[in-house]
Amino acid sequence: MILFHILLALSAATFASADTLIDTLQQNGFSDFASIYQDADPSILSSIDVGSNFIIYATNNTQSAVNSTLSRRRTTSQSQRAAMSSVQNTASSSKKLRFKRQQANSPAAVYESLLSDPEIVNLGLGVNQSLVEKPVGDAGVPNVFAGAGQVVPIVGNDIPFDGGVIRPVASLLEIPGAVPSTLSLFPNLSNLTALLTQSNLTGPVSETAGITVLAPEDSAFAAVNISALTDEQIVGILSQHVIVNYVGYSPLLKDGQVLNTLANGTVTVAVRDSGVYFNGAKVTASDVIVENGVVHTVASLVGSGDGENPPATGTAGRVGLGLKTLGLGALGMAVAALF
Repeated sequence: MILFHILLALSAATFASADTLIDTLQQNGFSDFASIYQDADPSILSSIDVGSNFIIYATNNTQSAVNSTLSRRRTTSQSQRAAMSSVQNTASSSKKLRFKRQQANSPAAVYESLLSDPEIVNLGLGVNQSLVEKPVGDAGVPNVFAGAGQVVPIVGNDIPFDGGVIRPVASLLEIPGAVPSTLSLFPNLSNLTALLTQSNLTGPVSETAGITVLAPEDSAFAAVNISALTDEQIVGILSQHVIVNYVGYSPLLKDGQVLNTLANGTVTVAVRDSGVYFNGAKVTASDVIVENGVVHTVASLVGSGDGENPPATGTAGRVGLGLKTLGLGALGMAVAALF
């Protein structure tokens, strides 16, 4: 009986000394990052303490020092930073999240974070901000896609704690911004940025919840003589590049999907070994996270007929629609009703 009570006491002591997030961060060289959570809204740590299968994207003390000067220039609060860095692997909610070694070509995934501030998140009622984790390049190194077009390499193996794992990354994750300000960060999207302003579309693309923006590169606009088009036609073209009521993070895209656009049109997704296409327009850069959705860069205008036809494997989807076929006058009038 005495032995039983001793074992029971030891068991209770072990349970009481479980590895909390803060303890694990501090014990493994992430004390600077731990201070972000200690200074943040207490509800964030509380959610992690009572939850399971969390992934915490953390920078170690050396990386935090490199990022400190840049961090002071931002207006990002500690609460926003902590919430964006904390995601939950809901696919594993029924079982303990397994320790994961950093490995090439790991499966792509979309994770919902704890960031829910309605001032900077507009994905629909009750939907928190998300980020994408997927392999990049020929080596397939896993990276995290966050705000401002940021792509952050994962630089170490998972470190388990009682609510999930700490996943070391090369830098602090950027908080997603509005579509116009995010597009302005990319020199190869200057034509789109200017046309959105000229067409008074910055409001709709910023304020509409849960969208996917297909952002044509500057070279894509060579397919049409923009100066010869009316404002109504330009609105129609641009609105065909905004998918509504669907945030199409790349891991969620499926071959043959038909998605609705702001222009009351549709685009069809084609997924091939060579890449992803929307109405024949090939995605050249993906998963730029914004306040109200995601942005993918495309090589040609969607539906312009100048896109690269995807290889004829499986369902090719609708490709190669000419500008005349789009009925731009009608599309422009439909979009004009939004203002």
